[in-house]
Amino acid sequence: MAVGQSGSVDPTGGPDLAKLVDGALPAAVAPASDWHNEPDLPLQLLSHSPDCVKIIDIDGVVCYMNPPGLGLMEIDDFEAFRGKRWSDCWPANEQPNIVEALAAAIAGKVGRVSGLCPTAKGTEKWWDVVVSPILGADGAVKHILAISRDVTAQKRVEQRLSVSEQRFRALADNMAQFAWLADTSGAIFWYNKRWHDYTGLNRQECVGWGWQKAHHPDHVERVVKKISDHFARGEIWEDTFPLRGADGEYRWFLSRAMPIRDEAGAITLWCGTNTDITDQRNSSARLRQMARLIELSHEAILVWDLERGIVLWNEGCEVLYGYSRNEAVGARSHDLLKTAREISADEFEQKLTADGEWTGELLHFAKDGSEVWVDSRQELIRFGDRSVVLETNRDVTERRRADDTRNILVAELDHRVKNTLAIVQSIAGQTARNSKSISQFVTSFNDRLHALSAAHSVLTDANWKGAELTEVISNQVAEQGRRYDNVEVSGAKVQLSAQTALQLSLILHELMTNARKHGALTRPTGRVSITWRIQEGTPCRLRLIWRERGGPAVQPPSNVGFGTTLISRAGSQQSVQAQLAFEPEGVVCHISADLPAPNGDQAGYFNPTRTRHAAKPAASAGSGSMPRARHQRVLIVEDEPLIALEIEAILSAAGFVLLGSVATVAVALEAIANSKMDCVVLDRNLSGEAVEPIIAELLVRQIPFAFVSGGSDEKLGPEMSHVPYVRKPIQPQKLVEAVKAILASQDSARTGRSYDVAGHDKAP
Repeated sequence: MAVGQSGSVDPTGGPDLAKLVDGALPAAVAPASDWHNEPDLPLQLLSHSPDCVKIIDIDGVVCYMNPPGLGLMEIDDFEAFRGKRWSDCWPANEQPNIVEALAAAIAGKVGRVSGLCPTAKGTEKWWDVVVSPILGADGAVKHILAISRDVTAQKRVEQRLSVSEQRFRALADNMAQFAWLADTSGAIFWYNKRWHDYTGLNRQECVGWGWQKAHHPDHVERVVKKISDHFARGEIWEDTFPLRGADGEYRWFLSRAMPIRDEAGAITLWCGTNTDITDQRNSSARLRQMARLIELSHEAILVWDLERGIVLWNEGCEVLYGYSRNEAVGARSHDLLKTAREISADEFEQKLTADGEWTGELLHFAKDGSEVWVDSRQELIRFGDRSVVLETNRDVTERRRADDTRNILVAELDHRVKNTLAIVQSIAGQTARNSKSISQFVTSFNDRLHALSAAHSVLTDANWKGAELTEVISNQVAEQGRRYDNVEVSGAKVQLSAQTALQLSLILHELMTNARKHGALTRPTGRVSITWRIQEGTPCRLRLIWRERGGPAVQPPSNVGFGTTLISRAGSQQSVQAQLAFEPEGVVCHISADLPAPNGDQAGYFNPTRTRHAAKPAASAGSGSMPRARHQRVLIVEDEPLIALEIEAILSAAGFVLLGSVATVAVALEAIANSKMDCVVLDRNLSGEAVEPIIAELLVRQIPFAFVSGGSDEKLGPEMSHVPYVRKPIQPQKLVEAVKAILASQDSARTGRSYDVAGHDKAP
């Protein structure tokens, strides 16, 4: 049996389809005319049906399929399909449903089944199938009518809708916020899972306006009124209020609702969310409290954002740094305060981000450019995805200055102690050279130490800033052991520099000692007058006269002792000069000294002592042969007269020719420019003056030099590593070796000959 395009049926074999169809069609679809007048009408209806129509016998075998059905099933020739069981055409998982539907039809019932079945060519299609019984004349089921409708497109739409719904629910139920939908009146008809989990309310309890059950009673009336007004006006609604959780605790939420409109602009529904802001609200409250405490604090406290700069600048910062709040906010703290640290600002921020905190001392610069040292503590605070730094700075500038002052004082103390020891060394050496016995040495040495001690006491009382002249005189008079009523002191109040006070004390001690032992103070009728005046000029100078009367007749000494030498040497410096005269009526000493200028500067000039010819070398000083006698002229740059005197004694005993000593940078530069010399012994510290100008001038003129210093930590640059360095108190042999070494080095550079460290010629 084959069905043609016209719908005709092959009459050979098979059932009478017209009768079968006639019995299968329900009365509702039968034409108004009599069936029997148009016998081909049922077949025409089946042939033109858009669905796949099949007639199946009671054994489940397909007997007929209409032409549209053949197209839907992608069957090219029905003959290849004839005789197949209809259930076998379905996938195995669908076959039980087909068998059940056929069984229902055989039982006289209408069965319905929906499933996925591929076409003959393998195209996947969804089918909605109605299975009906075809009754014979006797009322028994003879065949089965199966009408299959292709619902693939509808199924795909349903699947897409299902996937979309699943995705929507997954998103809605797993988002951080509570979400809900309301109708045009504002009644809520859907909540996401988050809402139900938090509130513990089921859908029936909170649909419509039942959500009020979760609101705090103190806020619910206000919230209902506000949301109702916005719904009525069609405006976006936003509010903040607490909601009760299933555990009975309230948390704060930021809530929003937006109207969804159709193409005409009419509101179709409302979409709302509730966002938990409890932590942010608490953090904000803590920040406000912290900001209040910060503002009231006297310490400098600032808060700065890694991206946006300073966000908080308290009054303590304004006082400490001088920048107003308007000037500071928004600026980068590193740039505003010109923070000095070993690493860059970016590296510091990276380290702070990694470690979370930093503590240490920092150098800042205030608005006026002044240095501000602070003890700083910086802590990184994170708020969600935002990070800020709380920086607390305590001013330690005064403490740092005190530390610096202490370090300077320690260094100065070390320098002064060694200088004092060098002076004591000089006093001991000079006293020993002029003493005829040990007892005489001990007595003279002790007296001079007491004089030095008295001078130091006066200077210490004044913090070594200087001393008043009458105090210097009275101390030296008192050091003689008894009160002298025949010592007259007359003059205006005069302030001396520390250096001048020390030199004048030693001179007055020698004058007093000489007057007590040999001069006017040996007789009751003798008198000593000490008078002075101030000579105006730049600088101002002190003119002091020591005059003795009424003592024994005076004659110039046949031998020059230490006292006379000390007075002449101590009084031949650029700032202090002394002239000793042995008049018949008594000793007269004229002393002239520079007075400190208001700015502390003092002038000087080069006035070296007469050239001293080399004495016979002393055995203790070493007598290594020198390269050449003409290379022995030595200039001493030393501000302490007694130390200069000792250096001269050591070098003179070693056979050197001395050009004298100078005590300031200016005078030293003048001497170097105007005198011929072969080497220089240079003190590293000339009453606080830096000697770098002298060093530079010596290097330019290629004059060798050696350092002498009382400092213990004075650093020399790499370019000075070849310069000998002799420390105070001076060891004579080391000083002599140092001078020989620099002279030998100079001679080697000129002649090509080499010498050892003591200056001995290495040539065979």
